[in-house]
Amino acid sequence: MFTVILPDAPYATGRSWNGLRFAEKALDSGTPVCVFLFSDAVYVARKGQCPPDGTLNLEDLLIKLVGKGATVSVCTTCVEARPYQPSGQSAAGFSHTKKSGLDVGDLVAGAKMGTMAELVGWCRESQQVISF
Repeated sequence: MFTVILPDAPYATGRSWNGLRFAEKALDSGTPVCVFLFSDAVYVARKGQCPPDGTLNLEDLLIKLVGKGATVSVCTTCVEARPYQPSGQSAAGFSHTKKSGLDVGDLVAGAKMGTMAELVGWCRESQQVISF
């Protein structure tokens, strides 16, 4: 099993994209994958992404990974600490707004709320832990 950790904003850099691509290739080779999203990477799992022109849709890729058997957890503390709409460069990926903050109902199907304790367990069980 590989554990892939994504900590950055979804559209600020290619780190989230490359992490998800890595996870897909690992799954395609028969290696089980667990993806843990924390910090601003929780927005990778937000429904309703409208990526900037020329940028691939991370929501679509994450859904594809779940369909291939990836386990996806999103840091509960990080979700609860974030507004619904990200600020800064990554905001271009989202066009829908609401008054309250980001919550579990805003996440794509197959992504579940997770904890650091869960991540520690994954790291203990993994062949490799990769952080982008």
